[in-house]
Amino acid sequence: PGSHLGKGEKLGLKNIVNALDSLSDHLDGLEILLETTAGARNIIGSRFEHLAYIIENSVVACGVAFDTCHLYSAGYDVSSEEGLEDTLRSFDSMIGIKKLKLIHLNDSKGELGSNIDRHEHIGLGRIGLEGFRRIVNHRHLKDKPMILETPMDGKRSDKENLDVVRSLIGSL
Repeated sequence: PGSHLGKGEKLGLKNIVNALDSLSDHLDGLEILLETTAGARNIIGSRFEHLAYIIENSVVACGVAFDTCHLYSAGYDVSSEEGLEDTLRSFDSMIGIKKLKLIHLNDSKGELGSNIDRHEHIGLGRIGLEGFRRIVNHRHLKDKPMILETPMDGKRSDKENLDVVRSLIGSL
């Protein structure tokens, strides 16, 4: 959602709420999606507490977009069955699973909790194929819109990444 520019998390969160609220007269009922972040430096949005604060304090209707690389890099272990369940349970208790509207699918080049925002092709990073198999088939996630957000580095095309994701759907 934004950066606190070194001025502290509390002020950063308030500034994000104020910025959103300043748009409220121009949104005509549109819902703004807050994307999870990897947590680098002064960036806000890597913890569910950040998103909950913004959603609870803004007059603007907000939902959440999960970015799988960002979640993993922020310390949410979506690669394992237990970690995915813990992540979704935590999200549901703080924000509510109904607020989850979209998922950006991308693997992570960085380690769990590294705060490194480096996307990787599906199944070629730290989350791995089995992690994505669980994600795309999970009862709370499988019906959410999913968008590929993988690197354009010549290693694998978008179609190839899409084929990998499609091969995982329904394969649990």
